[in-house]
Amino acid sequence: MLGDGFLSKFYYFGETIFLLLYVNFLWICFTFLGCIIFGIGPSTVAMFTVFRKWSMGNDGIKTFQVFWQTYKKEFVRANGLSLILLLIGYMLYINFQFLQLDSLWLQQVSKVLLIIALIVYGITVIYIFPMYVHYENKLFTYFKNAMLLAIYSPIRTLYLIAACLTLYYLYFHLPVFIFFLGASLTSLVIMYITYRTFRRLEIRQSQLQETEA
Repeated sequence: MLGDGFLSKFYYFGETIFLLLYVNFLWICFTFLGCIIFGIGPSTVAMFTVFRKWSMGNDGIKTFQVFWQTYKKEFVRANGLSLILLLIGYMLYINFQFLQLDSLWLQQVSKVLLIIALIVYGITVIYIFPMYVHYENKLFTYFKNAMLLAIYSPIRTLYLIAACLTLYYLYFHLPVFIFFLGASLTSLVIMYITYRTFRRLEIRQSQLQETEA
């Protein structure tokens, strides 16, 4: 029985690693298919869609079929989302690097506000793609809901940030992982944690509705 259990876990681990490598390969290929700038958004949405299904327990999905169908279906809308994120990130970066004010006090206050804005932006980026593939909303609603979720679930948000920082530490010391597993492992970890956060919120909402009824 121990042997069967060990072999089963070993097989599952190997299957997960293969899935990560395969999805990461698809993400790179389809990102280049869209000339990077128009490919990264749809590829990322397709990747999170695959890992959402995996997090839900759908292990037997046809990965390429799900990835390709999502890529085609969400191409325009996902590009809109990614371009908005890139534009906001670029504006924050430019302001942080080149903001110059005559008053030293105003300069320091502005830097602090920009750091806060960067943190908010980072949390939004972490949450927004899982929310995009899990809920059907208007494009700008995702930005509002991402921040509301972070405020409503601060412990889960800290847990998610800690997981992302751990991955950053791994990639920094073993950069070879960035090419082979960087995108897929990061999205799997984020989707796995956020999916359980979504489910907890959905259960709470249903319980509240039952109580009110």
